[in-house]
Amino acid sequence: MERYVLIFLCVCLTFSAVAQEGDRQCEEFCATAEHFEKLSKLFRQSAELAAPAVVNIQVTQNRPVGGRGTRSPKMPAEESGSGMIATIAQKHVILTNRHVIEEADRDAVQILTHDRRILVPTKIVSNEDFDIAVIEVAEKLPPSAQFGDSNQVMVGDIVLAVGNPFGLDRSVSMGIISAVGRRNVPGTGGLVPRVGFFQTDAAINPGSSGGVLLTLRGEVIGIVTAIATQGGRNEGVAFVMPINDVLRVAEQLVRTGTAVKPYMGFAPEMVSFEDRRKLAMDRFIGAKIKNIAPDTPAERAGLKVGDVVLAFNGTEVEDDLHVLHLVALSEIDKPVVLRINRNGEILTITVTPIAQLSR
Repeated sequence: MERYVLIFLCVCLTFSAVAQEGDRQCEEFCATAEHFEKLSKLFRQSAELAAPAVVNIQVTQNRPVGGRGTRSPKMPAEESGSGMIATIAQKHVILTNRHVIEEADRDAVQILTHDRRILVPTKIVSNEDFDIAVIEVAEKLPPSAQFGDSNQVMVGDIVLAVGNPFGLDRSVSMGIISAVGRRNVPGTGGLVPRVGFFQTDAAINPGSSGGVLLTLRGEVIGIVTAIATQGGRNEGVAFVMPINDVLRVAEQLVRTGTAVKPYMGFAPEMVSFEDRRKLAMDRFIGAKIKNIAPDTPAERAGLKVGDVVLAFNGTEVEDDLHVLHLVALSEIDKPVVLRINRNGEILTITVTPIAQLSR
């Protein structure tokens, strides 16, 4: 009898231990699930905060059929993109990429808001150099997007992209910042020297151009501009224009209808292996000056063809595109200190950028 009692007690203790282990695992599972539920809620709140400020832009363009010649027949083709409602210089406007609307007439552009209204622009002002367009409408727009500081963005930051890929309104995707300061990126044309793009692996497809990249606080840190792709679809490499750069140009467009950019008057090129050997440079840095326009700040400051720009206001110059980007970020009429290598001699030259009309 005592034997059976002992067996019964052992069985009870075993079931109790199993139950306790099960409870412990359940608690751990629930704690983990709660952590991800909080993260999911953060994503949801960020998207809900920003989505009403994202619009769908439909454009009807006449495209050549069967050839590129001027005599080729043209047919209307509908294309879609994205945009963002923003308050700039006390005006409620829509920001997008210039390539979304290209040269379309105002009556060929329609804007679809989150509350299903269809709006027609009363005014469109754009800038080709920075691929930015500002659209004004007569009707009252939904609330503006909230801006973050794109200078604080770092590699590894979690981000959300909101746009209208393939015309699918306010689609949200998630990824990280995979690089910052990208230059010479695919699909950006003349933007190359002037903008240091964010690179992200968030899913971005045709129709997302002009859409927004968000922090987990729902703050806009950039405008989606281009993707690197071989098949025309998302392959995990997309490029976003930092919002600080966008707003600097957009504010000029809103206030005056045009934009100016800093200009020094020199054209850079890559420093070759032979140049590095002659100048005893042991690192791949700098940009070589290949041309200087007459009667420009560069000429007046004493820069010469063949000089290698090593640093720009204390920032080490990586290559020719980097120095063009630094020029674009400089302030008009504010002196810039350049450290250069001239025939192996290190010199310091001060150049003051002037204003040049931006296309």
